[in-house]
Amino acid sequence: MRRVFLSGVLLAVLLLPAAASARASAQSRRPGYLVVRKGLNDGGPNGRPAVTLVVKGFVLGRISQEARVDIYHLPSANTQILPSAKGQDVRQQAKRWNGLPGVEYNGSGFRFSAMGGSYRVVIRGAGVYLFAGGSGSVTLRGSSVYKKADGTYSVDASRFLSLPTRPLKLRIGGG
Repeated sequence: MRRVFLSGVLLAVLLLPAAASARASAQSRRPGYLVVRKGLNDGGPNGRPAVTLVVKGFVLGRISQEARVDIYHLPSANTQILPSAKGQDVRQQAKRWNGLPGVEYNGSGFRFSAMGGSYRVVIRGAGVYLFAGGSGSVTLRGSSVYKKADGTYSVDASRFLSLPTRPLKLRIGGG
C-alpha cells in the first residue's frame, strides 16, 4: 500500500510541471479581438493605411465610403477559404505582396471577409468598420487632420479609443 501511495505522489510531482507548462502555453495562444468603427485615414484609398492587420483567424469588414482593402494569404497549415467581397460598387483584382497571392477590393458600400487561415489585411480610405478575431498584430493610424473624427478602435475588449495620428502597433490575443 505504501509503494502505491509513494508511486502516486512521485508521478504527481513529475507531471505537475508539465501540466503547468501546457496550461501556460494554451493561455498564451488565446484568441483576441479587434474592432474598428468609422475608421478614416489621410489620403483616401491611395493614402497611408488606416489598418494593417496580420492575423491567424478571421476578418469581417464593411466599407461605407470609398476605400481599398488588400487581403493576402499567409502560409498556414489551416484550410483557407478564399477572401470575398460583396456590394454593388466593388471592384477586385489579383495582387501579390512579397510573392504571396492576394486580392485588392476597391470601391464603396461593400462588405468583405477572410476566414480560416492566416492573412495580412491592409485597409486605406474612409468609412472602415472591422471585426477581427484570432491572434496576431495590428498597426493603426488615423487622420492627422480630423483627429477626433477619424474613428475608434478596441483591442481585446478594452475601451474604445480614437485612432492614433501616428502608427501604433498592438498585439491581438495572447499569441
